[in-house]
Amino acid sequence: MKKQLASLNIYSPGKTAEEIQRDLNIKSEMMKLSSNENVYGPSPEVEKTLQAAIQNIHEYPDAAGTDLKQAISRFYQVPSEAVLLGAGLDEVIQMLSRAILKPGDEIVTSEQTFVQYSHHAVIEDCTIVTAPLTNGKFDLKALLGQVTDKTALVWLCNPNNPTGNYFSEEELTAFLSEVGDVPVVLDEAYAEYVTAENYPDSLKLRDQFENIIILRTFSKAYGLASLRIGYAISSDKWTDLWHRVKLPFNVTTFSLKAAEAALADQDYLKRIVTQNATERARYYASEFKNHLLPSETNFVFIQVDDASQLNDFLLRKGIIARPVPGGVRLTIGTRDQNDVIIEVLNEYFKEEA
Repeated sequence: MKKQLASLNIYSPGKTAEEIQRDLNIKSEMMKLSSNENVYGPSPEVEKTLQAAIQNIHEYPDAAGTDLKQAISRFYQVPSEAVLLGAGLDEVIQMLSRAILKPGDEIVTSEQTFVQYSHHAVIEDCTIVTAPLTNGKFDLKALLGQVTDKTALVWLCNPNNPTGNYFSEEELTAFLSEVGDVPVVLDEAYAEYVTAENYPDSLKLRDQFENIIILRTFSKAYGLASLRIGYAISSDKWTDLWHRVKLPFNVTTFSLKAAEAALADQDYLKRIVTQNATERARYYASEFKNHLLPSETNFVFIQVDDASQLNDFLLRKGIIARPVPGGVRLTIGTRDQNDVIIEVLNEYFKEEA
């Protein structure tokens, strides 16, 4: 066994609502807001598509994902050859790491970001070099100072998970202009939720910088988390390399068909994004707004000294959040859910005052 595997933790998704109800003897219904899922669900067109797809459940999926790749190609105006499909962005991150990293290489990323970047660096026996976040976002100037001739891959999460803040197109362009030919991954899992006008147009930047790899997913705003489908858009020549480490039939027929239907229903997506932005604004108009980091996502990061204490308080009120170092990450719920949550958080911070 690779000796470095002993240092890795097995991913813990947290307890289910049923387990928490049993452990804490809670009788009321729990609000699961710990995984940044789309609380409104996917487009109604997805269910219709899945009903039709079940007729061919006995057949293997299209290993190339041709129809979905072509749909993504038309939507973003990129060659279909530039698209890599994976079973969620977790698998895409795994494929990129496996294809690029060699023992002794270094990756550069931020201290508090999506753990899978560093997880796969450890598996590939690489060194992880980090810089602190600034106000919950990647500090690109600080990261640039960490890039050396040993850097094989740079991971940027924008907006960042778990903090929710983002860096601008001006900041990203300056970084890409200085970083050289090192592959730079832009993980934009929450891009659809962003309403800020200066958020980077990464597809436009792709034409200028061939070393960027753009990650997107259908798990978040499109509401297909359980179907596990994400994708990368990169240089045409690079995508061929990724496919050499891709498992055959890695994405199911259901996932392919559902993603194609979800992508086609942009009117539904726009309604989801608008509703999320409206509900997100309520948090930043609340009495506890000073405890929140800026967010352009479907979650907020609540800064507290004792994350466990706040998390336990929320659990006893029927709210499942995600405690992380420095605070608690909480998915923005529906209007009815947020009515309850905002009242509960007001109560918590009044007691703490």
